Amino acid sequence: MKLIDSEIDHYWVHFQAGGAEKSRVYPRALVKCYNHDDFVVQLNFYPDNKSIPENSYDKRNKLVYLRYPISMYPNIIDILRNEKPIYFSYSINLNMGFIRTGKEPIGEGDNDADF
Repeated sequence: MKLIDSEIDHYWVHFQAGGAEKSRVYPRALVKCYNHDDFVVQLNFYPDNKSIPENSYDKRNKLVYLRYPISMYPNIIDILRNEKPIYFSYSINLNMGFIRTGKEPIGEGDNDADF
């Protein structure tokens, strides 16, 4: 199984409005995630009441696109702002990806540690 795995150490947030094609569903928010200077994953957030496109991998640019409902935005941005380290993984075979924290002790609170 082909698995893409990377740490995320920087991110960039973009909120989008409008869109000319009425039949197309546009993401309302984008979060571009980087490992150092490498753009490794883009998180697209779509309206909750619309169909969400499938996740995808752009082989040419070596870039993963993960798609979520906009209701997941507060949870994901909270992890990006408050946790360290942060990773993402994507299975090409399953077309499934996730954002995750590093291993943390229970009850650690604001003290981050990765084992």
